[in-house]
Amino acid sequence: MKKAYLHNIKYAINKGFRLVIRDGEDGELLTKTYGYKEAKEAIESVDFTYIKWQRPTTEAEQEDTGHLFKTLAVFAVILEYDQEPQETISDYGVNEYSEAWSDAYDKECYQSAEQRLPIRL
Repeated sequence: MKKAYLHNIKYAINKGFRLVIRDGEDGELLTKTYGYKEAKEAIESVDFTYIKWQRPTTEAEQEDTGHLFKTLAVFAVILEYDQEPQETISDYGVNEYSEAWSDAYDKECYQSAEQRLPIRL
């Protein structure tokens, strides 16, 4: 089974989202990136991180908020030595973006598991 946080990174990048990775302990910014390798390295550099998915704001949103990016979803990642791959993401806010990712992750994991099952006659 693919580790949830790795699937999460790839999924977000494929959707064109920027990833903001922060240390979960002290909130220190580790990286802002559209790249898989940089996001993976930042997450793996500490035991607890937050992944934020962001997209650029529209002109109207910038006028209203003053922000250049809008946060779409946030995921808590805890890396432990002996955990199950799906448990690397320990928590996330539920919304249309996080649910779409969760569904895609489940679908990919279960399809992969079914493909490995032996066929019995």
